[in-house]
Amino acid sequence: MKLYLSPDVERKLREAISRDDIDLFSEWASPLKWGKPSWLVSQLLLHVLTDDEKRMWHWAVNLASQENPHIRRYASKLFLHVWEKDRTRAERWLKKLADDKHWVVREDAHNVWGRLLGEHLKKIKPILQSWTGSSSANLRRCVVIAVRKAGNMKKEDLAKPLVSLLEPLLSDKTPYVRKNLGPFAIGDGLLRCYPGMTMKYLHKWASRKDEGTLWNVAMAFASYGGNKNWQEGVTILNALATDERRYVWRAVASAMLYLARRQPKVHDMLENWLKDSKRVKVAETVLKHLTKNS
Repeated sequence: MKLYLSPDVERKLREAISRDDIDLFSEWASPLKWGKPSWLVSQLLLHVLTDDEKRMWHWAVNLASQENPHIRRYASKLFLHVWEKDRTRAERWLKKLADDKHWVVREDAHNVWGRLLGEHLKKIKPILQSWTGSSSANLRRCVVIAVRKAGNMKKEDLAKPLVSLLEPLLSDKTPYVRKNLGPFAIGDGLLRCYPGMTMKYLHKWASRKDEGTLWNVAMAFASYGGNKNWQEGVTILNALATDERRYVWRAVASAMLYLARRQPKVHDMLENWLKDSKRVKVAETVLKHLTKNS
């Protein structure tokens, strides 16, 4: 198995894993913090340990207990691979990692929960559902990222369960949650993978009064999925543009700016909004930014 790490680094990492030497592993893995190098380290761990469940558990627990977050992050993928052997124990550790104090550890854990959700929906959905009411923004955000990750599998039987997981979080105004919800989990995720069904829910949610929900609806169109469905999207944004609450109309402006940069007809619509007293504020804001960057 060739990993394309430098020969010296790969040799040292293999030696550390073979000897169950966590300190040596940490010494050589710590500098590999981002992108492909860190991914390759996780693949090397799985490759060397894959046939030894006892050692996999040993490494998972020890890595999860390390002080260095760039070492602690590797634990999540190991717990994923032993999850079916001892669900309760693995889930306890994965929850702890999902609520970790360091974002890089949380990021790996949140993605692992997404993998589990996509492959074991009936077992994992109740767990994540309970987290939508958690006092921890980290765990609430984990639900959002897990839905986005699972949605990428494009399994039609996942679509409605994934939407139902997000619904309780639509009114959540915590930045760490909402910035990953409307534009990312819904727009770049569900709207891209399940456009027909997702658009039906967006129409339904757009009729609510809660400004947090309306922010997420509007921002769903400031995304790749929003751009792919822009014609139906602007009908929703057209209605939301009359909302006088800054929290809502600024989200509409952000979405319209995103779409106007990609769809010339949206620019024409904004010109018409300039003549509409209920929508002129949104139009002026968007056109100002378009002119500034042209």
